[in-house]
Amino acid sequence: MDPRIYRYAMSGDTNSMRKLVKEDQLDLTLQLTLHSNNALHIAAQHGHRAFAEELIRLSPSLLFRSNFDGDLPLHVAAREGHMELVDILIDSLKKIANPDDEVTDLESTDTNMPQAVWVKINLKGNTALHEAMRFRHTKVAMALLGFDPRLADGLNHAGESPLYLACELRMMVVVERILSCGTFRIEGLNGRTPLHASAISGHYGITRLLLRKLPDLIKQVDESGRNALHYSASTAAIKISRLLVKTDRSLAYVKDNDDITPFFVAIQAGRPRTTCMILDYCPDIGELRDRCGRNALHISIRHNSLKKLEALMKRSELGGLVNKPDNDGNTPLHTATKYHVYRKVKLMLDTHCVDLRARNEEGLTALDVSELGWEVNPRQISVRKFLLSRGAVRSQFQTQKPQKFRIHPLNRRGVDLKSFCETMSLVAVLLATISFAAAFTLPGGYNSDDPNKGHATLIKRLALKAFLLSDTITFCSSLTLAILMLCGTLGDLVFLRSTAIWCELLLTISLYGSLVAFGTGVYVVISDQCMWLAIIILLMVCSVPIIFDEITRISSKMTPFAVRLQKGLLGQSMKRSIDIVQNTVTVQYSDREPSST
Repeated sequence: MDPRIYRYAMSGDTNSMRKLVKEDQLDLTLQLTLHSNNALHIAAQHGHRAFAEELIRLSPSLLFRSNFDGDLPLHVAAREGHMELVDILIDSLKKIANPDDEVTDLESTDTNMPQAVWVKINLKGNTALHEAMRFRHTKVAMALLGFDPRLADGLNHAGESPLYLACELRMMVVVERILSCGTFRIEGLNGRTPLHASAISGHYGITRLLLRKLPDLIKQVDESGRNALHYSASTAAIKISRLLVKTDRSLAYVKDNDDITPFFVAIQAGRPRTTCMILDYCPDIGELRDRCGRNALHISIRHNSLKKLEALMKRSELGGLVNKPDNDGNTPLHTATKYHVYRKVKLMLDTHCVDLRARNEEGLTALDVSELGWEVNPRQISVRKFLLSRGAVRSQFQTQKPQKFRIHPLNRRGVDLKSFCETMSLVAVLLATISFAAAFTLPGGYNSDDPNKGHATLIKRLALKAFLLSDTITFCSSLTLAILMLCGTLGDLVFLRSTAIWCELLLTISLYGSLVAFGTGVYVVISDQCMWLAIIILLMVCSVPIIFDEITRISSKMTPFAVRLQKGLLGQSMKRSIDIVQNTVTVQYSDREPSST
């Protein structure tokens, strides 16, 4: 393409383009970019209306020229959302072809100009309507549908119909317009329907409209065997889920290809309101199981928080599931014990009808399960002791108490936990002391004259405010870290173990806070006298994290410690070190086990 034509098309310089074409006798149809875009493509991309009108007047065949992506100028204008350009292109097409797609008055009786160009697809199978809707250009989509409603009958190579896209992108007015067309497609991605799309997007109005206009969609499932309720149940759109269940209760009982019902989907997604709503309409749905034989309580124990499990167990419809086993014979109590979730085990045992003697297919009770693969683990110890205190029994296959404790190989090396706590405490106290002193020796000093005697001289400077905030963050973080380390040295090893990762985070925050405080403090003092020096100092301060990251990246090829540091595993190493001492203490204590009465 002539560089001048390209620049004129980008800037919309109509007069210069007209003059150039006239003087040089340029053929605009031959002026193409490397991607085969003509001048009308470029004008459509940048929204130059007058320029596009002049191009069409000079060479109408540009309307029918596609680029290497198969895009016509109409595709480009629709994708960019230039409503005025779309109107011009549509009006020009109206003058060239009648609604019956018969070519009438072309520029040069070019036999290569296709009929019905406005429904032509690009290499992705998208019409101009698809392109407008993909980028949420509602006005453009409405204009195209008004020009030719047959555009609603298109399907791109991804299997998406315009109606499906409109539902997925929550374009209510477009959905209404398409539904008023004579013919339209309803296909969607992976066999989904527009009702699936509206359930996923969470638009109640579109869902209600589809159920009224296309009631047969409610029974249809996608390639994974899921109906619309499967998708709405996994979201917070309880109004849509209620509308679907109220319209057809049988939706709640439909299993997908993995034997998962919408009821189980709601439980797995942690949607207690949706779960209870489905139970209200389908009180017997709790009897359903998945392909592993698990019921609602099995799934809730595995995926939900304690509060959500408790809300589910309060439902009288699920009261009989407490002792129901899965295909492996594991009851919900076996499942809770397997994952060493103490509070969930306690919640199950507070149900008076729970069977502590229930055995799975391997002949193991819940107490047996708590002692399997025994490791020095505070959670496992707590669950086992609690089961013993509630009268749990062992099976006949395992009557001996576990005597040997298996320690993780990483915990066999000795470590000085006291030294670790002292080092962390020293760093924390040092940072707290520095930040405390900095807060009362502000950069710039204080006023010594009335009426603002004792006030900070530079308090209105933004840099000083940033200094104070970062200094306060450093002080609070380091002080909290010091308190945590103090609790650890007093003997609460379990507490220290669970907060080790927080110690690393607090130390990082403190160090970065002190870095910011230093940079802003220096900046506020010298910026008025020497701005270039202040900026250089700030750049040096900002380069510290970058230099640190680069050094650890290079060093990661040489030392295991640097590898853990680069991958963010230092906190895990701290916890492993704490585990070693924790293991020693727990092994000694476990010999004094309470009797199983």
